[in-house]
Amino acid sequence: MTAISSDYSSLSAYAKTGLSSLLSTTSPISKDDEDSNTGVSTGTDTVTLSAEALAAANRESLGLPATGTLTLSDFETASSDQEDIVNTLLASAMEELGIDADQQVSLSLNSDNEIEVENSFTGSDELEDMLNANSEFTQAFTALTANNEILDFTEALQEKVTSTSLADYINSDTTEADLLSLAAQYSSINAASGSLETLWNISHEETPYTYVYNQG
Repeated sequence: MTAISSDYSSLSAYAKTGLSSLLSTTSPISKDDEDSNTGVSTGTDTVTLSAEALAAANRESLGLPATGTLTLSDFETASSDQEDIVNTLLASAMEELGIDADQQVSLSLNSDNEIEVENSFTGSDELEDMLNANSEFTQAFTALTANNEILDFTEALQEKVTSTSLADYINSDTTEADLLSLAAQYSSINAASGSLETLWNISHEETPYTYVYNQG
């Protein structure tokens, strides 16, 4: 029997750390209300980004080309650039807090889109607070996480393809439940809007990423 263990029925499992949460979908453009006492405008008009504009902004937030077909090299280049930023800002934060420059630091994103220091050492709590308060760091780290999760997921898929014979799969005793599970996965993915965010949601579920500084 062919077992299908992955479950993509909830593609929004990582929604709080989804790409759209990094961006404001509305922008102030003009004043339109007036205070009855002062006559001064107090309201603000907003404009909502189109799906195409939001998709382009999401790509740019990850350091990827805003348009065109994405390739693995795009994710690799963006990840490398973001890791340089993360390394620089993290080293600066550690120095400011008096943390040993050689201290190993493991970082990840939790379900509330907050950075967590996974290992405990003197100053780790203060470092976690400082990193979460630094918008430049959180942007770079979130993008680094997304790009590496997608790259790791791609590698995992390639390994599965290499180790699995399609003929064996077709000829195996696949059950009704297996077929329904596979169909549900395909339907969920196919119906999801925003292919890049969908890819990230699946990648995070399958291959969550932890960044290790001073790994040695």
